[in-house]
Amino acid sequence: MLNVKDFDLDRLFGKEGVQALHLSGLIGALSHDTGVFCLELARAAKKAGTIVSFDLNHRASFWEGREEELRAVFSEIASLSDILIGNEEDFQLCLGIEGPEAGGKDLSAKIDGFKGMIRNVKKKYTHTSVFAATLREVESANSHLWGAMMLEGDTWHVVEPRRIAVLDRIGGGDGFTGGLLYAVLKGWEPARQIQFGWAAGALATTFFTDYGQPADEEQVWSIWKGNARVLR
Repeated sequence: MLNVKDFDLDRLFGKEGVQALHLSGLIGALSHDTGVFCLELARAAKKAGTIVSFDLNHRASFWEGREEELRAVFSEIASLSDILIGNEEDFQLCLGIEGPEAGGKDLSAKIDGFKGMIRNVKKKYTHTSVFAATLREVESANSHLWGAMMLEGDTWHVVEPRRIAVLDRIGGGDGFTGGLLYAVLKGWEPARQIQFGWAAGALATTFFTDYGQPADEEQVWSIWKGNARVLR
């Protein structure tokens, strides 16, 4: 059982001063205890001034019969987060924010609807500085339209959906999050942050694992530029 009492939080967030804490909604929703664990970590990190990132990552099987409990936990973690990540379904089901229909066709035409949803999230979570979302339209098992968007302050940064080749779609969202956080910690400009996140997510879909394995930054940037070759 995960318990914050088993961790030296003063050391993690104080003496050693980790730059960021990233939390996944998968762990937060796994059980009552893991939800409390994630919430207490977020409280400690926020108190220490550490960047808190939260990927909502809704899973219906984890939420069944626990909607009220989990929405309360997720809402508080979101209120403590500097960076909040999800897709159109995550924001609606985890936080109760109205938004566009999940999935479907003509993804580009829905971008204004996504923006409106994220603006509503921002109105509720005023202390969050970055809101990011992935955009996906499935054309076939091996061909997706993949995009991303981010609201940083009052400025939008949008990667219009582009066609990517897909080996295994699992892990694209996590790849995006990892790439985005890497870019944030590197101190890059927001436009480069969302581009790198998009490319890292696209790369992850070319692996059977749930995560990408880039050789270096250059390889990820090559994906952004349109080169799908994977270096191993």
